Amino acid sequence: MQQKYYWIIGIVVVLAIIGIIFTSFPSLKDMGKSEPQMALSPYVEFEATVVSLSLEGSEGYYEGDEIYRAPKDSAVVRIDKITETGGSSNFDWSSIGIEEGNEVSLDFKYSVRPTKIITVVGETTQSGDTVSHQIVPTTISFENNYFVFRENGNSETETILPGLQEGTKFKTKLWKTFEVKVGQYEIIS
Repeated sequence: MQQKYYWIIGIVVVLAIIGIIFTSFPSLKDMGKSEPQMALSPYVEFEATVVSLSLEGSEGYYEGDEIYRAPKDSAVVRIDKITETGGSSNFDWSSIGIEEGNEVSLDFKYSVRPTKIITVVGETTQSGDTVSHQIVPTTISFENNYFVFRENGNSETETILPGLQEGTKFKTKLWKTFEVKVGQYEIIS
């Protein structure tokens, strides 16, 4: 009978350790952005120039509209300079065209058009020993000529992406996950 309790205690301890490990991963790469926290995924940071844009559904967005999915915008960009690579594996970014001097078509997570990304913190409640965190679902709307994304995050922030045009120079970081898309970017001169 006493051996049974040792097994139960052992299993509880192992599960607690696994839980601690998994909950600590997001804090490894907290950059204060709404990018997914993927500390172990391969990434590349680069500077690029927009060669051409492809806008999905460029008309038909009206003030206050609730949008059910982000427009599938893309851009052909010239990779001017790769500034950093990293992550847990040596992914060959040239296998998908990411190398200096190349022109490559990239999809955008949000849009190439003016965008606001608002991260909101869900409500955390405690009842006895149970702590619950409400995940805020992502919503997309069209307000003041911006696509507005409201996303779950760990702090209240608002990021404005001014939109891209042919000839715009920008820098961004791509993560190698199930899909490779440009998330946030910064305009450079």
